[in-house]
Amino acid sequence: MSTIPAYDANAVATLRDLDRKRLLGHLRDQRPDGMAQEEQVEPARDKPSATAPTLGPTISIFDHEAVAKQIRLAGSGDTFDEGGPSASSASSDEQARLERLRALVHQEPLRRLVVADEGTSERLGRLREECPGFVEIIALVERAVALSMISSTGIAFPPILLVGPPGLGKTHFSRRLAAALGVEQHAFSCATNSDAQALLIGHPTTWRGARMGVLTEALLGGETGNPLLVLDEIDKFVTHSTEKPYNSLLALLESENASALIDEYLRVPFDLSRCLILATANDLDALPGFIQDRFLIVTVTSPDGAMLRAIARRIAAEIIAAHGDAFALPDDAVVARLARTNPRGIRRLVTLALGFAAQAGRRHLIVADVSAAEAIADTRGARDPIGFIRPQGKRQDGRE
Repeated sequence: MSTIPAYDANAVATLRDLDRKRLLGHLRDQRPDGMAQEEQVEPARDKPSATAPTLGPTISIFDHEAVAKQIRLAGSGDTFDEGGPSASSASSDEQARLERLRALVHQEPLRRLVVADEGTSERLGRLREECPGFVEIIALVERAVALSMISSTGIAFPPILLVGPPGLGKTHFSRRLAAALGVEQHAFSCATNSDAQALLIGHPTTWRGARMGVLTEALLGGETGNPLLVLDEIDKFVTHSTEKPYNSLLALLESENASALIDEYLRVPFDLSRCLILATANDLDALPGFIQDRFLIVTVTSPDGAMLRAIARRIAAEIIAAHGDAFALPDDAVVARLARTNPRGIRRLVTLALGFAAQAGRRHLIVADVSAAEAIADTRGARDPIGFIRPQGKRQDGRE
């Protein structure tokens, strides 16, 4: 007869005890006298204090019963049969999985959903000034914020894809957007990812070095149920030849599937349906049509004129502020010279130009500093190699 080992039985018992306590807590919340008879008093969630941030509604990102089921299944398998091999004889990956499941028993599945308030609207207004090239997407988010405020529900908007040439500050904007919304941010570079399945849903223990999905692990480690998930350079989401990464991504982009996204490692469903998804891409044509259909696509154009000068002035002020009071803010001539390139180039030029100013003993930038920085930063022309051995050129006879 199969039995559950004592340590797994204890884990299941603990889980059931936690569920009973949670149920009693919900019943107490419905009592007319509140929690007066309870030995531990907590502030009511629906009545935040004047100074405390709005807690908002909650969402359960996983089900304790699903965890208990996996523990029971592991305990009833041949590996753990009474009189048979002990748990220690299981593979190290399976042992690690069981330990992770047991730890999950003691974790709280509820996560707070961030609800917008007046402060959210004010921060988005400042973001308009900071990132003028992204006003279209900010307007969309502002409407989502208004809906959250009027309904007291968590901030929500459909998956958004920002498309535009490199160097426009799409990654910078995503970070600033998370700060403006007051939500957690989990950013992932698709260009450097070597395994789409590991990122999204993890691998079963039959894989060597299997582990939880990076997304589900990030959600477990966070405090909110609607963080901002940034998929940077999604058009470069190419892994090994036998994998189709965009097929794995479909489950995340479809709300119905994302509400019960199975982590292949734990074999437990997680609810990622309330996550805010923002992706960036340089080349829209590189994405399959079925992926484009799941996104609200916003094209980001290169800033110019007054907009680019405003961006240059902001970037310069930000970098100069990081050096304390060592340098004065740049004048209009310097800003105009900086504004001849994209935001990424501006950041590079300011950093280099400050070095020229410091070397000359000046506490302010001049146009000559920017010109000298441009000569270094310019990658269009050929440069002499750095090192002791010069590359071998072609002989006159055409041989190397």
